[in-house]
Amino acid sequence: MKTTYKIAIAAFAGTTFMTLYSYWKSKKERQQYVEPVVLNKLVDKSENLPDIQNEALHPAGWVLHYLTGLGFMAAYWLLYRRLVKYPNARRIIIVGAISGVIGIAVWKTIFAQHKKPPYNNRYGYYRQLFIAHIIFTAFALTTYKIADKNTQ
Repeated sequence: MKTTYKIAIAAFAGTTFMTLYSYWKSKKERQQYVEPVVLNKLVDKSENLPDIQNEALHPAGWVLHYLTGLGFMAAYWLLYRRLVKYPNARRIIIVGAISGVIGIAVWKTIFAQHKKPPYNNRYGYYRQLFIAHIIFTAFALTTYKIADKNTQ
């Protein structure tokens, strides 16, 4: 299996489990924390972009979210090949935490730059986003390792 496919499969797994966590946390806290839905709300409230009728299911937010996961996994592979091939709990937590800080910084910038950002409890959103990135990292790296091991 080519490295590109392993990266894509790992990104898909990581992003899926991250999103499941976001759904669970959204329901638990009665806030909108699901990243694709928040992305769709941003698109819908933008002046130069088309209106979105169904913010939960519209593909724009989902495509952007999964492409971002692919970007994170590709960055892991480019920057930390040893991490990708030999993940352990310590490395996953450290890289997941770094990814979480990066993710929070990006979302803070997006919300600050948008004329009409959607409402949610920002502190709660950033807290769940931090944990969600650790979950992403754990599932993405574990999936990559399994795919890599099965192709040797």
